[in-house]
Amino acid sequence: MVCGMTRIVPGVEIQVIKEIVPQQLNPSGVVAMIGTTEKGEPLVPTPVSSYAEFADKFGASDKFSVTKDVRQAFQNGVFQVFVVPIAGRNGTKASLLLKDRKGRDTLLLTSKSMGEDGNVISVKVEDEPEGDAVKIMISDGANIEIYDRIDMETVETINRKSALVTAQDLKSSSKAPNNNPAPVEASLAGGVTGVISKEDYEAALEKLEGEPDIDLVVACDVTDPEIHALVEAHCMKMSLEARNRIGLGTVASGESVRDICARTKTLASDRFVLVAPYGCTGAVAGLISKLNYYESPTFKPVSGLPKLEANYTPSEQMEMLKAGVLPLEAQRGRGIVVVKGISTSKEQISVTRVADHAVRGVKNISDLFIGTLNNENGRMALKGNITAFLTQMERENAIVPSTDGKEPAFLLDVYSSEMDFAQGIVRVNLAVRPVRAIDFIYATIKVEA
Repeated sequence: MVCGMTRIVPGVEIQVIKEIVPQQLNPSGVVAMIGTTEKGEPLVPTPVSSYAEFADKFGASDKFSVTKDVRQAFQNGVFQVFVVPIAGRNGTKASLLLKDRKGRDTLLLTSKSMGEDGNVISVKVEDEPEGDAVKIMISDGANIEIYDRIDMETVETINRKSALVTAQDLKSSSKAPNNNPAPVEASLAGGVTGVISKEDYEAALEKLEGEPDIDLVVACDVTDPEIHALVEAHCMKMSLEARNRIGLGTVASGESVRDICARTKTLASDRFVLVAPYGCTGAVAGLISKLNYYESPTFKPVSGLPKLEANYTPSEQMEMLKAGVLPLEAQRGRGIVVVKGISTSKEQISVTRVADHAVRGVKNISDLFIGTLNNENGRMALKGNITAFLTQMERENAIVPSTDGKEPAFLLDVYSSEMDFAQGIVRVNLAVRPVRAIDFIYATIKVEA
């Protein structure tokens, strides 16, 4: 691309050419998990890169739905998890209002945990011997935190160190040291666990629309078909914007094979995976995210599962596979493995991921050419860059030619009709043949200047 031309002396010109180098695609393997957490701000997508980081930010109690799935995902090699906590409607955090020595409000302690769990936190305030500060002891029964020599100038120490509460200085009008909390022994109160509804999941999924790098979406410990449908609809919507992603859901505990198979009659989609038996979704999400985008999870082992809740017979497995359910099986010498990595439409997950990778890559390249496609040279440059990207996919054996060699691994056309050109539109027609796919998968990407 010509960026500028400057004459230095008569007869000599310098032409500066800027080569458009596509940005590297963000790594695949990013999983979004929606559900309840011990602590953390509701509806704020937060990335974590290890289970230790998750436990520090959101707590490690298995009473909350996200904890187990995040642990399983990291045990299976997930690259990164975006956690979206939900608290339910009318949920509140427990709190305790402390008075100063003059009876005025001086310090508000609020539980970091949403709901009734915060009500068990006890607080004890004692005078220090010098009298110009206090000792504050905070405990939830399992953990105890002690803060010595705390006054209203150093109350931020609690916010920096406490895993149980946050502290807010209410700016008492009493002069120091009388503005310090008076001795007291009490518990936080008022924590109410909110009722989780479909609207909470809708709000969480809407927040994820602003995160472009997510590959998989899990509604943790959710067996409701309506929530599964919401996740699938979100993934389908994002695929239209080249932010392709796949949703995962679990069957219910103790659910019969017949009822499991009936689920896919109303939710047959390349964008949703139903995992059976109950309690394995996080492990499957971690496994898929760890694999290269062109690798199939079929017969791959998962980690972190001591046992399966249900052991299906071969005939039950076949029944579920025919219905588009992804079952797991414990095999001697191999551990717990994915029987077949399919979505509810019976499409192989790896085929969908290959097509998604191709669309993301072409979109990534096309974005860099916006404003340079008003001539044939610009369009040829775009086609050349896309061809190089797809050729690399072919070298990785992610896309392959037909076995008889008559059809190539991909087809590509970059064109602009007279009407398109007048509107500043260039179309990229793309067809790729993913490995393990029967035929081409087609896509059209519209680039607008």
